[in-house]
Amino acid sequence: MYTFIREVSFKTMADMMRGLPVAQRMVKHYKEVGGVDIQIQRALSGSPVCVRFVAQLDSLDEWQRVQSKIATDPEFHKMLGEMGPLVDGGRTNDQLWQS
Repeated sequence: MYTFIREVSFKTMADMMRGLPVAQRMVKHYKEVGGVDIQIQRALSGSPVCVRFVAQLDSLDEWQRVQSKIATDPEFHKMLGEMGPLVDGGRTNDQLWQS
């Protein structure tokens, strides 16, 4: 089992409030296009403008398949364009864990 975690920090609390609905649409889109369930998690302590996207996958091949689909999806790129100005790109972190 593999767990993908992307931690994203918004620039301000106002940006986070604008970005969360976009993040929810992105998660829904991943499910529709790639069949992957992604959870959005918010921090209970630490940075109040930080969220995590967490997905559990059976194989790395599955993740690659989904990423290939999403990478060429114009609707997903539109959502990235909405989210981009709200996010502090220097504080975005990806992790891939194996269990």
